[in-house]
Parts: sequence; structure tokens; C-alpha cells
Amino acid sequence: MAWQQGPFRFMNFKEWVPDKYRFWVYILFLVAFQFSNGMYFTAMSQMQGEYSLTMNDVKMMSHAVLIGLTLYFPLAFRLKFCFTNRTSLMVAAAGLAVCNLVVPLVDQPFLLVVLGFIAGFFRLYGTFECFSNILPKITPTYNYPVFLSFVFFVVLGVIHVFDAISMQLIYYYDWQHLHWLAIGLLLMVILMAGILMRPFRPMPKMPLLGIDWLGMVLWAIFILSAIFVVQYGYQLDWFHSPYIRIAMGACCIALGFNIARMTYIRHPFLEAAAFRVNNLTNLLLAFLFLAILLASKNTLQNTYTGAVLHWDALNLSTLKWFEFFGSLLGAAFSWYALIRLKWSHKLITFFGFAMILVYVASMYFLVTPYTNIEKLYLPLMCCGFGHLAIFIALTVYIQATAPFKNYFQVLCILGFVRTGIGSPIGDSLYQHGITGLMNRYLSANFTATDAMVATLQELYGYTFIFGIGVLILLAGSRFKKHVKKPIPTLRLLYALANRRRPKEKPVVE
Repeated sequence: MAWQQGPFRFMNFKEWVPDKYRFWVYILFLVAFQFSNGMYFTAMSQMQGEYSLTMNDVKMMSHAVLIGLTLYFPLAFRLKFCFTNRTSLMVAAAGLAVCNLVVPLVDQPFLLVVLGFIAGFFRLYGTFECFSNILPKITPTYNYPVFLSFVFFVVLGVIHVFDAISMQLIYYYDWQHLHWLAIGLLLMVILMAGILMRPFRPMPKMPLLGIDWLGMVLWAIFILSAIFVVQYGYQLDWFHSPYIRIAMGACCIALGFNIARMTYIRHPFLEAAAFRVNNLTNLLLAFLFLAILLASKNTLQNTYTGAVLHWDALNLSTLKWFEFFGSLLGAAFSWYALIRLKWSHKLITFFGFAMILVYVASMYFLVTPYTNIEKLYLPLMCCGFGHLAIFIALTVYIQATAPFKNYFQVLCILGFVRTGIGSPIGDSLYQHGITGLMNRYLSANFTATDAMVATLQELYGYTFIFGIGVLILLAGSRFKKHVKKPIPTLRLLYALANRRRPKEKPVVE
């Protein structure tokens, strides 16, 4: 907080809590929120077998979690200025704990998708409350390249550690123990926040007035319907299925309402100005291409380790550690390149895509029935490195170019691709490729193993060609240089959020 005198102190804690421990309490809260997901990707195969779900069902649930995360962004500061930090942390932890308690008791895909969406919203609610309070401690000068390098390392890098831990827990126990562990961590957050923190307000309370809740629901319907069409299209025979036609109709209708509401709602959930931010189209394409390239790891690599190498969960958990090491190196590299070397965002993004291509090229030569696990360590480190470098570079670029009042809305729009429709498109393309190529090789009298190896090698080859095309497009693109803007303090943030209160003159809602 810019108006504090002397060294920064966390004012949300009671006075008897030592200053040197307050930062680490927030880090402990972050650990709890990052581990608690509502839906656990590492447990999807167990849920699939126990509840008789299809793979598309469990993937749809995981996408719903990510959309819940995405749609929190436009509400971030409205909720922060309405509730105290202690209240927000306790509410987010309680909501996420309830989702973890209910999920193991539900076996209906639609309800699980809804619960996943709610869990994702509460997860980012608690995560944002922690990050927004420790920002001045991490970088007193509000240097966002430093801060975002730390944020994405925690959100995207450390998650590999929790995946490795959860895989081992599932191997020795079962998937429901993940939910009980998450509930225990979240109850710890509630207890510690209630005991150690006080309802401190740095400024007057701002009520939740003028928020376009209907717009949030319509945008959720739009993106989830689009994901449903892409995810289930092949299984349900595309538009021959009434479910696909209904979902596509709901997607188009919701999008039409959202576009229309931008013209007559005073403050819609996503304003038209957010869609006019410089280079937004290029950024959407970059995240789409990244999602397609990363889908090769999620689809092709998982198929290879399962159908060809037959590795168990313990071997797969070992691979997660090397993805974590790659993420750590990617975050450190991005920080050093942006702060010390003053590299452009475009150059760092290009380097990140190049590292992912190193992973793809390596896998092309490693896909054999005789590959040792040690040979996958370096490619996965390159993939984790590139993933973090691209996310950090592009998000710092957005922060430097987008107007602050639209910054979180732009993050939401980009989230529709980077955590929404992008991954299902990649999964669908690779699943189509696996099915078509497997049939071709089996008809040529290949054995099942040889057919799978040849299929995966060919798809990795096509992915490498696609990645080269992405690098060429990126090299020819232009990133508009940004003008350095002052970092807003909490008082300015409050003023920007407070302008969204409806005036006394009635408006159409």
C-alpha cells in the first residue's frame, strides 16, 4: 500500500502475530488453495471407472473447473473491496470445501460439471486474495514482471508437485482420499484465518451493486456450450446428434445476447472496449496454438505411456517432478530476460515456443516400445520451461498494454482460449488423428503395438511441422511497444471499481 509509512506490514493480522510469519501464512494458504481443486485431473480415470463415465465426461468436468477460474477475473476487485481479506479467505475455503465434500457423492455428469465450475471460481477467489495481499512484499516497486513470474510459477509450476503427490496418494489409497485431504487443508485455512486475522479495511466498504450477474451466466453458457460441441462432437457424430445441435444453438444465442447487451448495459460483464485492446487477436491465436501444441503432451504422451509402455502411476508421478523443474527454470529465465536483459515479449515468447518444439521433436524419436523413463526427463523439462515462459511473457505484455480498467476482462477473454476451448480443440484433433491412423496401420497388417507407435510418431511429426509454422507466424507478427504506465495503488483501484456503481437515474439491466 503506497500510503503506508516505513516497511510494509500485513495489516490484516492481529497485532500479536509476528510480522516475520505473516507472509508465510499467506504462502501456506496458497498451498492449500492450489492443492484443493474440486476436480482432480489425476483422479479422472478412477472416477471414470467408478461412475461409468466416458473420457469426454471427465474432460468436460476438468474444463468446467478452468472456466470457473476464468470467469472470476472481472469480479476480482469488486469482491475484494466488498469483503475483508479474512472474510474472503474463509468464504472461498468454505465454498471449496463443500465442493470437495459433495463431488464424491454425485455421479451425474451435468451436476459434476456445475460443481467443477463453482469449485474453480472459489479456488481462484482464494488464490487471488492471497496474491493481491503479498504483491507489495514480493515487489515493493510493483514490478509486474517479477510478480507475474512468481504467480505463474505457483499456479502452473507448483501444480506439478501436487499432481505427483496426488498420483502417489491414489496409488496407495484411492481417489476419494484426495478430497478428504483437501477438506482438511481448507478447514485449516478457515481456522487460521479466524484466529490470526482481523476484519481490517484499508478503505470504506463498496457494496456489490451494478454487477452484471446475468452476463456472467451467459458467458459461461457460451463457452461451456462451445467446449461441449468440440469435446463430444466425435463421440455423438457431430450435428447428427440433437445434443450437439442444442449446444450449438445455446452457444450462438448466448453469444448474441452478450453482444447485444454490450450496447445498452451501462457496465456489462465484458465491455466492448476489452475486445478492442491492441494485439488481442494475435494473443488469442498464440494461446490457441500453444494449447494445440501442449495437447500433444496431454493426449499423445499419455497414450504412449499407457498403451505402449504400460507405466503405472508411480512412474508418471516421477515425470511430474521434471515438469516442475522445467517450470522453475522457465519462471527464472522469464524474470531474468524481462528484468535484467530487457528482452522483448515477442523474443521470449518465440524462445518458449522453440522449447516446446524441442519437446515435440524429441518425442518423435523417443516413441518406441523400448524407451527408458530417463529419456523423457529432458524433453519434459523443455516443455515445462516453454509453457511458463510463454504465459509469463504474454501476460506481462497484456498488463503493459491493456488499460487497467479492462485488464482483468482481457484476462477473462484470453482465458476462453488458453484454459477453455483451446485444449479441447487440440484433444479432438489428436483423437481424430489417432483413430484414423490406427485404422490405416491395422488394415496394413501392423500389430497393435507397432500401429500405435507408428501413429504417435506420425502425429508428433505433424505437430512439429505445425510448430514450425507457428514460429514463422510469430516471427512475422508485430508486438506494439507499450508506454510505461504508473502502477495503481489500492485507492485508485477502489476509485476505478467504485465508478461501476449505478447512478440514481435508472438504467436497463
